[in-house]
Amino acid sequence: APAWKTLNTDFPDYYLAARLYHEGYSLDQIYDWIWIQRQKDHAGIQRPVVAFTLLTPFSLLPALPLSGLPPLQAKHCWLLLNLIFLAAVAELLRRMSDLNLRRIVILIFLAIVPLRTNFLFGQEDILLLLLFTLAAWFYLRNQPGRSGAVLAIAASLKIYPGLYFLFLARKKQWRGVISLLAGTLILWVISAVLFGFNIVKIYLTEVVPWPLRAEGQDPYNINWNSFSALLHRLFIYEPALNPYPVIHAPLAYAIAQPLCQALIFVPCIWLIGSTRSDPEREKLEWGIFAAMLLLLSTNPASYDFAGLILTAVFAVGYLLKRGRKRAAVLLMLLYALVCLPTYRWTPAVISGWHALLGVPRLWSLTALWVFLLVVLSRSHRLASSSGLKWRRALSFGALGAGLVALGVAANLSSQHGEFQNYEHRLVPKSDALLATYPVAVGSGLLFTTMTGRGYGTGEFIGGKLRLLPFRSDSFHPAGVPGSNFAWVELASSRSQIVRFSLDARGGFAGPAVVEAENAEQPVVSPDLRWLAFVRESKGKGSLWVKAIDRSHDGGNTNSWARRLSPDGFDVLDAAFAPDDRIFFSARHGGPPLLFTVRPDSGKIAFQNGTGPRRYPAFSPDGRWLAFSQLDRGNWQLWIQNQTTHVERQLTNGNCNSIAPAWYPDSKNLVYASDCARGYGLTALCNIQLAP
Repeated sequence: APAWKTLNTDFPDYYLAARLYHEGYSLDQIYDWIWIQRQKDHAGIQRPVVAFTLLTPFSLLPALPLSGLPPLQAKHCWLLLNLIFLAAVAELLRRMSDLNLRRIVILIFLAIVPLRTNFLFGQEDILLLLLFTLAAWFYLRNQPGRSGAVLAIAASLKIYPGLYFLFLARKKQWRGVISLLAGTLILWVISAVLFGFNIVKIYLTEVVPWPLRAEGQDPYNINWNSFSALLHRLFIYEPALNPYPVIHAPLAYAIAQPLCQALIFVPCIWLIGSTRSDPEREKLEWGIFAAMLLLLSTNPASYDFAGLILTAVFAVGYLLKRGRKRAAVLLMLLYALVCLPTYRWTPAVISGWHALLGVPRLWSLTALWVFLLVVLSRSHRLASSSGLKWRRALSFGALGAGLVALGVAANLSSQHGEFQNYEHRLVPKSDALLATYPVAVGSGLLFTTMTGRGYGTGEFIGGKLRLLPFRSDSFHPAGVPGSNFAWVELASSRSQIVRFSLDARGGFAGPAVVEAENAEQPVVSPDLRWLAFVRESKGKGSLWVKAIDRSHDGGNTNSWARRLSPDGFDVLDAAFAPDDRIFFSARHGGPPLLFTVRPDSGKIAFQNGTGPRRYPAFSPDGRWLAFSQLDRGNWQLWIQNQTTHVERQLTNGNCNSIAPAWYPDSKNLVYASDCARGYGLTALCNIQLAP
């Protein structure tokens, strides 16, 4: 009933992406937190925050047939479809298992929290459960090719089902392996055709590496109940997200994390038979592999554990068929413990070693996992005896050592530069999850911030943080040092740019005045003569400029606005130089590059560059141009001397440094960095140029 009445996260994420695609929008910026939030506001979706972060482009397709409906009605249809999916799962399990329907239904509905959150949030994991079950059905009927094809569909929705190719390879089911890999490739090609090559490239090169190194979303969030999150909490210091670890020891994390993963993966692969065996053992192995994927996951949410339904039915059925009722009861209790709302009894404040008490689902899942391994090791005497042979032990020991060595090397490589800007962080004591687009205005600093309640405009002044009281989401403040006038984008059914003034203590000194309608991302010239902004149509941006209206009546806000960018340019962001030239980044048949244009002439000129570039920012003295350049999947901060045109790289971490802004002295920069925080969850940092 709560799911039917409310539009909770995460269904709006899928629905909005599908709706935008249905309406013909370009989805090139769908992984940008602020861009997708702006589209949410324009669509009138009543949720504080919407994001598409870490989701595959293909995952919007299940919601596409519902995208023409209003959001809540679309969720109603999705809930009804999920009931059908769940009924189909029960029927398939009944046909594959020796359990009767009553026992299967009991095991299904013991997954209390996973099912509750799936329906409440409108997630896709029941659909994934159906695909897992259907793949098992084909596999057990000796049709590995079809099984691999179904798993490929599941892997296009979420990445981890693709790891079943290891199971099929272990079983020497090469038709299944080829079908899974080829099907995955075909579906990604289809994604590129449907959504554009650029969005697939962004996902694979800029997004996927983050969850692979356990930093997808807030890696310190203990609610993930994963070993990676727990180890982050214990051994990695982060000024805002994890200020009280046991010790800041990145090397300890770099070693412990792959060691835990290897201790989970290697015993499972060892105990799974290398050939097809009797159907009951095959079911048990299939279900245990599904449980292993959940235990290996770096940030599994509660709804992901709906996949344990398959594990429970296969394992309980196996034990009951062999007359091991006590073992079946114990397994069922451990499974139920994983799926109970144990988070309600965890400590309210978790720091230091107390983090060990904050992951009850992890410990119960580990206990279930160990029990399943014991059951698997005793499931076949020949398999058990062969597993003890020293050659196999040596080979699997070498496999584990190799995986740990590779994991440690990958972790150490990913940690490169991640902690360098800690001492330069601007860390307000707030519940902000994201801070970006800073700008020096008056005697303080304005920036865009995101909390669980939505997006707003924050102000740093005198070392204190204030949130400006706008009634809707506000983005991208603009202004110049020494002036108390500022501009900001307000987003509701449309975006508009308003001008307001700040007093010396912060806060409004007068009413806000609408400066431009249907306008985003304001920037103003240093002499306060020009206002430039982006107007978007179907996800593509164009650059506009107008003379700033200094009256207080608003006037005709669009009368003097003039478009500067021609057709074919998808404008992303812009900045003024001291001589009133506008530097802007845009896609023009390829990756984003930097261009210049003058407000009065409109003549476009290309700025030479060696790679994709965004976020231009000019120093007040006109000497330096700061920008971000894409390098091996990460945006790094650079500066260019405007006299010599010599360029220098300022950041080199395995993370993103974006949205630079200059202080009035032209020697200090403030920028947004997601180093050690999770993809796109940026914090503000200072950096000083050498004199």
